Amino acid sequence: MLKQISRQFKQFPVSRRCLHGSSFRLGATVFDMPAMSPTMEKGGVVSWKIKEGEKFSGGDVLLEVETDKAQIEVEAQDDGVLAKILVPAGTNDIPVGKPIAFLAEQDDDLSTLEYPKLEETASKKIESKPEKAEEKIEPPQPKEEKNTSGSDSGKLGNPKQTLLPSVELLLHENGLSKEDALAKIQATGPSGRILKGDVLAYLGKISPELNVKISEYINNKSHLDLSKIQIRETKASEQSPSSSGDKSAKPEKPAKKEPLKIEKELTLSQAYSKEALQRLLTIAEQHAYSAKLYQEDSEVIDPLFEEIVAPPRNAERFKTQFIVTPSDNSVSTLKLTLLVNESILDAKQRAQLFLDEVKDQLTQDNGGVSSSPQLEELF
Repeated sequence: MLKQISRQFKQFPVSRRCLHGSSFRLGATVFDMPAMSPTMEKGGVVSWKIKEGEKFSGGDVLLEVETDKAQIEVEAQDDGVLAKILVPAGTNDIPVGKPIAFLAEQDDDLSTLEYPKLEETASKKIESKPEKAEEKIEPPQPKEEKNTSGSDSGKLGNPKQTLLPSVELLLHENGLSKEDALAKIQATGPSGRILKGDVLAYLGKISPELNVKISEYINNKSHLDLSKIQIRETKASEQSPSSSGDKSAKPEKPAKKEPLKIEKELTLSQAYSKEALQRLLTIAEQHAYSAKLYQEDSEVIDPLFEEIVAPPRNAERFKTQFIVTPSDNSVSTLKLTLLVNESILDAKQRAQLFLDEVKDQLTQDNGGVSSSPQLEELF
């Protein structure tokens, strides 16, 4: 049998809640519309997961409740029987606390079960509410008298503020409303904002004097003091041409950095057409741009990170020019000229990959290639 209602509001919403009943020592137990959050006032019954007259066990989902923020499944805490459904599925705007069903124990006879009168249960709840309200409000009252004398330097909170979640939760746990906080708690936050320390000082859990000292220290350090800053005098040698009185002189623009020029000569042991060489260089360039510059099996390198921080693949790293010069004995010389864009981080590395790939392609075709060693030290 489900026990008497016992709700505990939490700071964050959850997907499931246990449903509790309000027992008045009669044959059946009244189920009220549960409050799924501290601010919930009304809700709706989306569907009943247990049919009328059907038995259930603790942990079974009895119904699904809809709030203004989410749909939440409500679980049973103990075993029982859904004796009677008062509010059918699909009903909306049900006030929190309104009876929605009757429960019974599993061994009860539903044909002879006595149901409590709803008017009687409502009157008992109304009588019990003032007592609970007094129990929640009474504890902070003596603490308020104790703390007001030590925090005279504060001020009441801004009534237009939105309370921080930590402050709102602390107020709720101690039975204080937002109106009580604005009327009684002295705020030390910026623009009259109530901070968690203000609530703790009001409740007597920390020293009010310490809370005020901390607030004053933060306020003093939050402003930058520029009164002692001195402007450095500009020397005559540092003055620009425009400030020296020569209006005709224009500031010189920084010279544009020329690309790095790399030349490489390769000896061809057989004849190549211009189209064949152009196709070979295109394949080598595609290989250089697509090659990965890191070890994939390394334990200290993350491939995903390397791909993110690397320059764009379509950025132009270098431009290629070539000339074929015929020589004696049917042997020609391929002269490659690379204009490398050094502003791109990996341009020189990919240029070297390009030259290596050209040499490999020619080696496969020639069965061996001799390379001029000039400019290899740049790599």
